[in-house]
Amino acid sequence: MPYVMRNADGDICGLCEQVQEGYAEQFLPDDAAEVVAFYEKSDTSASYVIGKSTPWRRMSDEEVDDVDAALQGAPLKQRRIYEAASYISTKDELFGTLMALLSAVLSPSRAAELLAPET
Repeated sequence: MPYVMRNADGDICGLCEQVQEGYAEQFLPDDAAEVVAFYEKSDTSASYVIGKSTPWRRMSDEEVDDVDAALQGAPLKQRRIYEAASYISTKDELFGTLMALLSAVLSPSRAAELLAPET
């Protein structure tokens, strides 16, 4: 790991264990300075779980169409894992994969809003 997802400024905005065609294709070693900085910036003590339907409920109809189209282009294994999940946990690889996909399709800030903790 990791394959990195970058935002419009070229900064790392997500990490994935496997290549994500069109989203996270650049591999960097775990000890690369950028990867270490991203890990340090992430607050792992603030982990949380949200319902799998939560991001969908938060999306506009247009966003749903765009995200669904992107999900259909994701590798079959990832789609099956997502379909089988009951919830999304920040401790799971699925969270990073979904964050990367949403960031690419919508924007990193919108992805963060969609995957924010439930109140």
